[in-house]
Amino acid sequence: MVRKKKLSPSGAKGEDGEYHNAHVNLEDELSVAGLGIGDEVFVRVREDKIIIQKADPEDVEHDF
Repeated sequence: MVRKKKLSPSGAKGEDGEYHNAHVNLEDELSVAGLGIGDEVFVRVREDKIIIQKADPEDVEHDF
């Protein structure tokens, strides 16, 4: 499943007048992945990717 999403500014602007937080609606993607709001997840960053994986220490995928 691949969908183009837009990062939307979130929260208050900083002293520099810029937003420092963003959000993206992942409701459909979370459902397909078997995740839900409130689940614990591992988040890792690899070059130009953000990877979100269910926080199951016995089933952690390290190679992406």
